[in-house]
Amino acid sequence: MDSSLDMSSVFSYQSNDEFVPSRSLKNFSLLLSLSALYAPIIILKYIDLLSRLRRSGGSEVAFNKRLAYRVDIFLSLHPYAKPLVLLVGTMLLIGLGGLALYGVTDDSLSDCLWLSWTFVADAGNHANAVGFGPKLVSVSISIGGMLVFAMMLGLVTDSISEKFDSLRKGRSEVIEQSHTLILGWSDKLGSLLNQICIANESLGGGTIVVMAERDKEEMEADIAKMEFDMKGTAVICRSGSPLILADLKKVSVSKARAIVVLAEEGNADQVCSADQIAPFNMKSVLTLAVPSPE
Repeated sequence: MDSSLDMSSVFSYQSNDEFVPSRSLKNFSLLLSLSALYAPIIILKYIDLLSRLRRSGGSEVAFNKRLAYRVDIFLSLHPYAKPLVLLVGTMLLIGLGGLALYGVTDDSLSDCLWLSWTFVADAGNHANAVGFGPKLVSVSISIGGMLVFAMMLGLVTDSISEKFDSLRKGRSEVIEQSHTLILGWSDKLGSLLNQICIANESLGGGTIVVMAERDKEEMEADIAKMEFDMKGTAVICRSGSPLILADLKKVSVSKARAIVVLAEEGNADQVCSADQIAPFNMKSVLTLAVPSPE
């Protein structure tokens, strides 16, 4: 019938009855991929131009600055925002690249999406492309893949660096029990550690956790300079404040066998009565008395 839809204008068939899309559909997919790539840029430029015209007589912040601020806040507040953005960008690159390949080659859409993924995963795969159009698209996808790989490598490097920095600065949690916890730092710490190590010798050793508002590496270096035998006792240092409950939980304060609060370095050599105890030590004791919420 003349009124029936002639599908031959949309699809064509080869002699072996394989389904092959027509050139018009391929051109549409190529146009769609280019539009999806450039449309956000044009829209942002147009909105930025409108915002400039509106604030010509005022002090309104530019749209691009407000957008950059919102993106910065989003990436800062959500820990998984950066990997999520990278994943979405990779999927968009594969999808748009597959549509572009679909428009310049005779392959099916599924094959083009797979080729797009191979170009993203391995930039050297585009060397087998034949023709100007496929070569241009494959090189563009490969360049995008190299950028994605560089960003992914940067995220992994930053994550590993942050973890090692946390371990180096003593921010990790102490998983111990029946240990001796020393809060604070003074010049009397050496003799105190020596006495505790002697007491732990009969028990086959033990664990001492020292938490003070100092750098972990500095504390470990100062303890290493103390010339006495630890007698099987391990000394663990952590940076933190005895006045902060979260830092106390980090050193397993509820599981400690004994807790020693050292006087401040300026008050270490002073003999104080009960009503003359340093305010810092009193606050530390009051913090220890606060029940830890489960």
